[in-house]
Amino acid sequence: MFPLAQALLLVGAVVLLALLGWLLYRRSRRAKMDIRKHGTRVAATVTRVTAELVLFSRHGPTTSYFVFSEWEDPLTHITYHFKSAAGGVHLPLNHPPGSSIDVLIDPKNPRRYEVILGLGEHGYT
Repeated sequence: MFPLAQALLLVGAVVLLALLGWLLYRRSRRAKMDIRKHGTRVAATVTRVTAELVLFSRHGPTTSYFVFSEWEDPLTHITYHFKSAAGGVHLPLNHPPGSSIDVLIDPKNPRRYEVILGLGEHGYT
C-alpha cells in the first residue's frame, strides 16, 4: 500500500470515529433532555451515599459523592435502583439514608432516569 493511501485510510478512520462519537453524544444528550421534558417525577428512598476519590480533575484530586436510591413501581411491584450524578460535599448532608429524593423516570422504561439534585449539590469535576 502506498504511504498516501495509508494516510488517507488513517484520516478516514479518525473522521469516522469522531463522527460516531459525536452521534453517540447527541443521542445521550437528547435522551436526557427528553426525560427532563416528559419524565414522570417519583419519590425514591435514599439507600446510601458513597464517596469516591477522583484523582484526575481540572482542579486536582477531589471527592465526588453519589446518592443511591430505590423506588418500587406500585403497579408492577418491581423495585428500581437509581444512582445520581456526581455531587459535592453537601450531597450526603442533604440526603441521608432513609430520606426521599426526586427522580425523573421514563414511564415506558424506568431504567431511563435522572436523579434530581438541588442547586449547589452538583459536583463539577
